[in-house]
Amino acid sequence: MLMNTERTVRKQAKKALEGNWSLIISQIMAALLPLLTGLFAFSLAMSAAGIYDTKNPNQLQRILTMIFGGAFFIVAVVLLPLVNGIYRSVCNIVRGRECNSLDVFYYYKKPKRFFKTLILDVISIGLFLIVSGLLNVFNYLNAVSGEILNNSPSLGVFMTILLVLAWIVSAVVTVVCYIIFVHYTLLAYGFNENLPIGVYLPRMMAFSIKNFIPTIKLFVGFIGWAALCFFVVPAFYAVPYFLTTSAMSAKWLFELEGSRDIIC
Repeated sequence: MLMNTERTVRKQAKKALEGNWSLIISQIMAALLPLLTGLFAFSLAMSAAGIYDTKNPNQLQRILTMIFGGAFFIVAVVLLPLVNGIYRSVCNIVRGRECNSLDVFYYYKKPKRFFKTLILDVISIGLFLIVSGLLNVFNYLNAVSGEILNNSPSLGVFMTILLVLAWIVSAVVTVVCYIIFVHYTLLAYGFNENLPIGVYLPRMMAFSIKNFIPTIKLFVGFIGWAALCFFVVPAFYAVPYFLTTSAMSAKWLFELEGSRDIIC
């Protein structure tokens, strides 16, 4: 039954995307372009300052690194509402509403809306990064693996297997944290941005936990597509498909759970 439900949701998402593929792709490109430009500017500034490949940077170089890094961080945060614009578009698509490429800038049109979006994103994504970072066992193991191998070279194969397992566990934990802190939060906000922030957090965290199994099934169904995203061209198909399927699934779950204040 669950598999039939997932298949139905995917079919509905594909149907909703008919005629809208280029729109979502253009919005994704509009979000990526300024971020990549900022990253290029950061790399260029670091290179011009001679900071790359410097094992022992001097005080000036450390200060410049902090300045350049801080500037890039601010740019990345300011660009976050572009992601919300994409989510809003796919949420409108699954409800049969019209949207256009410029809707990616929707949350920049009013100062109050912009700052509300920014606050929600910083809290949601910040919690995701902090919790997933603290639970990343791969980083902990990788930090001590060199010393362990120096003391016991014979443990090389064992340590390699352990690192692979730790990476798998950390990847699963990262997906779980994304589902709890980000996934439904951004989707709910995409459906209706007029509710208080408390509706999105922590209410959506509880909603995510309650609907964890169907959400995991949705993510597992896209593992193959995620692998294809290592190649640029398939990503143009997979990302809009995943986002729209997620929105379609969330729409039905919100309605079944009685969250009609979100689906308005």
